[in-house]
Amino acid sequence: SQVQLVGLDEESSEFICRNTFDHPYPTTKLMWIPDTKGVYPDLLATSGDYLRVWRVGETETRLECLLNNNKNSDFCAPLTSFDWNEVDPYLLGTSSIDTTC
Repeated sequence: SQVQLVGLDEESSEFICRNTFDHPYPTTKLMWIPDTKGVYPDLLATSGDYLRVWRVGETETRLECLLNNNKNSDFCAPLTSFDWNEVDPYLLGTSSIDTTC
C-alpha cells in the first residue's frame, strides 16, 4: 500500500502528486496535525494495523513513530479510526475493530 499526497498547482489549476510513501497496511484514516498557529512540523497520522505518525518534508516522508498498545501478541485488531486533540496535539484517541478505544 502507498499513500499519495496531492496538492493544487495554482498555475494549472490541477492536482499534482507532491509526495508518495509506502504504508505497510491499508489506511483507515489520515489526518494532519491540527496546527492553526503553524508552530508544529508537518505531521500526518495514519491508522490501519497501528497508529503511525509521519513527518512530511518537501522531498520525503519518514515515519516519526509507530504506536502499538498490544504488547501480548504478534496480531492486533485493526484501528478503525482516530482523532487528534485540537487543544493538545500531543494527544490522539483511537478506536479499534475489537470495540476498544
